[in-house]
Amino acid sequence: MNILSFASPFAKTGSGFETGFWIFISLFAAVSVVHLVFCFLMIPFWRKLTKPFCLVLLGAAMAFLVPDYPMVYISCWISAVGDVLLINNKVPKYFLTGAAVFAVAHTLNAVNQTTLLSYSFPWYGWLILAIVVIGAGAVGYFTRGKSDVAIATVSPAYACFHFINIALAIMVIADGKFVGYELMILLGYLIYVVSDLIVNYVTNKRDINRRDFYIMLTYLCGQTLIYLGLALTLIG
Repeated sequence: MNILSFASPFAKTGSGFETGFWIFISLFAAVSVVHLVFCFLMIPFWRKLTKPFCLVLLGAAMAFLVPDYPMVYISCWISAVGDVLLINNKVPKYFLTGAAVFAVAHTLNAVNQTTLLSYSFPWYGWLILAIVVIGAGAVGYFTRGKSDVAIATVSPAYACFHFINIALAIMVIADGKFVGYELMILLGYLIYVVSDLIVNYVTNKRDINRRDFYIMLTYLCGQTLIYLGLALTLIG
């Protein structure tokens, strides 16, 4: 399938779904650009107002692209809820709730990726992954120093969800069945990690000029690659 052609994905669903996809992906692109402009110009009110709509529109586009795979667009909309909560990420309760919401979205992405393997992902694999997440949280707790207990515990546990999806993307690529679009997912998660590293740096080290622009630029690029990669791989 040509990565620049979206004709094949709509062979079963028809032109109405194709039109809906292009409408919402265009709206997503337009709103994302507007949002990034507000980030660059450092206009807090409009930056916060436009932020949640980006993933809502991307999710709507995915709903038209892969209507038979609801976990893709539901995950995207769950991420939009996380965006709303993390607008006030300096408030611990919003940060923790937002991290939990994003963890659910990343879990759905991980489940989607396991369906792409030519073999069944073993049940004990999920047990191992759960132990890794809990272990990372425990490490954060015992090495927290003077940091907030909840944030120090949740942050490393949340980071594990990125690396779990990166590992699964590598596994699917190594499996040899879905290399092209799966590379989009892998690249998307790597860019997503960069976004979170910037957040961590400005939160714990020192602030940087136009931080929201760099955070959201990498975040939106990462999310776009992840969800388009997932959708195109599932129907590829």
